[in-house]
Amino acid sequence: MMTINKRLGMESLLVTLLFTLGFMAWNVIQGMLMTLNHTPEMMNTDSSTSTLQSKVDFGSIARWDTTSILVAAVGFLLLAAAYYGLRSGIQRWTQRF
Repeated sequence: MMTINKRLGMESLLVTLLFTLGFMAWNVIQGMLMTLNHTPEMMNTDSSTSTLQSKVDFGSIARWDTTSILVAAVGFLLLAAAYYGLRSGIQRWTQRF
């Protein structure tokens, strides 16, 4: 029977949480940099602002329903389980030598 290492389990959840937060922060920073460095082209603009406003897309609206939350939670747990398996495998491999 396989026993679960509690310390390694907590480490797996923490590393997965930090990885997820880092990924989200990177996307926010990248979006901020793209916004700061964007210079609109003024040479080919139309005098009509209504056509310009219909062409500009500022992303999409994310709707979090039950399925989205479930998929995100399962993905988080799978990433944590993969980290746990990798780390426990490395621990067993290094203890042999």
